Amino acid sequence: MTIDEILKLSKTELKKYSFKEISNMLELISQIFQKNSNDLDVEYALEIYKKGLDLLLIAKEKLAITKEEKEKIDKKFEEIKSKFE
Repeated sequence: MTIDEILKLSKTELKKYSFKEISNMLELISQIFQKNSNDLDVEYALEIYKKGLDLLLIAKEKLAITKEEKEKIDKKFEEIKSKFE
C-alpha cells in the first residue's frame, strides 16, 4: 500500500484493518519522514502526520480490546483450573 492510498482511507475504513496492517502503515509513514523530511511539502507532511495519529489511536484501541479479551480468557481458564484442583 502506498502513502497516497493510506491517506485516502477514512477512519472507518482504517478500523477494518488488522493490527499488523496498521503497524505496517505506521512503519511506512515513519520511513517517509525519515527519508524525505526535508523534501516534503508542509501541508502534505501535516496530512501524513494526522493520518499517523489516526492510525496510532486505532492501534491503541485494538490493543485495549485484545487485552480485555485475554483477561476474560484468563479468568475462564482460572475458573476451570480451580475446579480440577
